[in-house]
Amino acid sequence: MNYLARVWAYPRDAQLFLLSSVLGGFVGSIQGLQFNLYLKALGYGQDLMGILASIPAFVTMALALPFGLAVGRLGYRKAILVGMGLQAAGLLVLCLFPERLPLLGSRVVAGIGGTLAGVVGAPFLAAAVGDRDRAHLFGFQAGASILSGMAGSALGGFLPGLLAQAFDLEPQSAAAYQAALLTTFALYVLSIVPIALIRASGRSEPPHLRDVLARRSLVLRLVTVQTTIGLGAGLVIPFANIFFRLKFGATDPQLGLLFAINALLMGLGSLAAPLIATRVGRGRTVVLSQGLSLPFLLLWGFGPTLLWSALGYLIRTPLMNLAGPVFSLLVMELFPPEMRSGMNGILMVSWNAGWALGSLASGYVQASLGFNYLFPSTAVLYSAAVYLNWRAFRHLGVDRPRRPPR
Repeated sequence: MNYLARVWAYPRDAQLFLLSSVLGGFVGSIQGLQFNLYLKALGYGQDLMGILASIPAFVTMALALPFGLAVGRLGYRKAILVGMGLQAAGLLVLCLFPERLPLLGSRVVAGIGGTLAGVVGAPFLAAAVGDRDRAHLFGFQAGASILSGMAGSALGGFLPGLLAQAFDLEPQSAAAYQAALLTTFALYVLSIVPIALIRASGRSEPPHLRDVLARRSLVLRLVTVQTTIGLGAGLVIPFANIFFRLKFGATDPQLGLLFAINALLMGLGSLAAPLIATRVGRGRTVVLSQGLSLPFLLLWGFGPTLLWSALGYLIRTPLMNLAGPVFSLLVMELFPPEMRSGMNGILMVSWNAGWALGSLASGYVQASLGFNYLFPSTAVLYSAAVYLNWRAFRHLGVDRPRRPPR
């Protein structure tokens, strides 16, 4: 059975979740491209950008674990619906009320919604299909979402200009970016419809925290890795568009094209991840892809021209993110089904704790020192995470050949 034929053979609920993910990836890429540019056009500085980028992560850090432990009673479908509804409300407030306090509030609401929907995403996928199709489903979901993000980024680079021309607005003005974000709100509401059509509630008995902590050695290893990666990512990833705009004067269409190509490469990497993991080993895939990304991270930060810097960015991101679906699948398979939402909550807490601290600190460092110290710091943190992953996977023996049953 070929790659796409397996997708058509998935259960209906899995297909609906994939459709929502594709639409969400399309919308999220446009929003991610335009958000900081919108803030800059409003006259806000990078310090506020750092605060706003960190708020959803702080919210996730506070709520992911209790949500993960309790969400089984609510049901996966209802949790995702409520979470996406809150994210839509946060986006609408952000668009309509650009003052500082509503902006802060919108990020809190969006953070709550994103945490609630996100904490059940991987457990829902893990339960949607059998063991044989699970790796394929995780890779396809990640890849398809990212590839739809490529289309969103391509459109997002031109959308403010098109809307400015259509409604007689000043190009690169706050009103043009606001119109683009309102468009993403309408599209995001559309992405909620497939989730509403899912039939299975996904209810389960909530796991007990003591069951998760009984495996505290494994939990501590995974938490340390996720926190370290989140901290390094938070220093630079939320500010990629601002970096290219300030250092090289990149235009909106150039940023849109760059982000679109980046999403294409990430999507292709995620689609290839299951095949690579099968041949190389899941643990080795995570370690090698993350390690190979490090030189290109530094090329992104210190490339002398836009072309060289963009090349580093385009190679680094898919390499680093190739590990994502493989790592998620590994974690889901290391824990029994009743513990997966709780463990997913713990890992969301740890990753977002690092992301929140990194992005918050980055905004203030940029305002006073620029980006020069941030890229080496991220490289050091990623190097530490690669080593910790290598140690953890070697200890767990995830790539050792399984003995045939006797």
